[in-house]
Amino acid sequence: MKILQLVTERQYRGAQVFAAELSTMLSEAGHEVLFVGLYATKENILIAKGAKNIDLQGTKKAFDYGLFKRLQQLIKETKPDIIQANGSDTLKYAVLVKYFNPQLHIVYRNISMVSAWTKDASLKKTINRLLFKKVDRVTSVGQQSLEDLVKTYGYPLAKTKLIRRGIPQLNFNPEEARNKTAELFGFPSTDFVIMHIGQFSAEKNHAFIIESFKKVIQQHANARLIFIGEGKKYKETTELVEREGLQKNIFFAGYRENVQEFLAGADVFVMGSTIEGVPGVVLEAGMQSVPSVAVNVGGVGEVVQNGKTGILLSTHDSSAFGNAIVSLMENSPLRTTLGSNAKEFVMKNYSLQNCLREFEWLYNDILKRN
Repeated sequence: MKILQLVTERQYRGAQVFAAELSTMLSEAGHEVLFVGLYATKENILIAKGAKNIDLQGTKKAFDYGLFKRLQQLIKETKPDIIQANGSDTLKYAVLVKYFNPQLHIVYRNISMVSAWTKDASLKKTINRLLFKKVDRVTSVGQQSLEDLVKTYGYPLAKTKLIRRGIPQLNFNPEEARNKTAELFGFPSTDFVIMHIGQFSAEKNHAFIIESFKKVIQQHANARLIFIGEGKKYKETTELVEREGLQKNIFFAGYRENVQEFLAGADVFVMGSTIEGVPGVVLEAGMQSVPSVAVNVGGVGEVVQNGKTGILLSTHDSSAFGNAIVSLMENSPLRTTLGSNAKEFVMKNYSLQNCLREFEWLYNDILKRN
């Protein structure tokens, strides 16, 4: 098959990283794959090995006609069997191209709770309902996000498929990873390391994590919190840490390509998002035997099993969140058990090979039916 994987930007963010991993696996399986980004990427460019990597050099606005024409030309030249849209902007351009190429088959990969981004009677919701009428099939990373999309846009349940994300099994020495992190930021390797990975945006709720962490260091001054990521609220968050005088306990790692190596040196992973689909970073933490403390929003409860693979809280209560972290700090055997369970859970349910087979089956099913 010839498959075009369309992403917003070829950058190291959750949806894009998975699309690159899938593109690499499809290429290795003998398929011809184009890994295409809509918007210009200036640095930290994501590469899908074995695929043809392309940037359409578009700009982020309501509609970029030049971008549309370049995508249209690419479709005309390469004639893909399937175009997979990964993200809302990609859906818009993929469907518009289909109007001029009726033979094109579109798969949309849903990674989030779409209802959180659309109001009940919004114009955006109406437009998206029309766009989805041109989509052959929808895949979703979790059951909650799948049901949410069906309800929000009235999309036929029979045309959806749950395909869990695959997580690469990367092996790192925890002691070496911890020593590397401690040396990088200048604190003793015996300190307790808490990790957060995510774009600096409103929904990732960094301020809540910081407020919760303040409860932790009141009891354990040797706790260290490391933020990995970039984004619009990066400067705002660093300024908050400075105002609170927490520079000795909170560190910013910025962009990092191989986050699993950092996770291998952590004791606990934390997530306080207000909106989530099924967070891949929780699964990556689990692959490194690191338990999570998280708030149950979206599909988080599908990957953080309370009392088994981590601690799952029902509300954004900073005191309760901080106390949950402290309980794991003070109970090493429990932390080890939860981490071990997390790894077993990820390896059993989030295999890369299973994910590849599911997508291949889906693409073949679409082509067979048509």
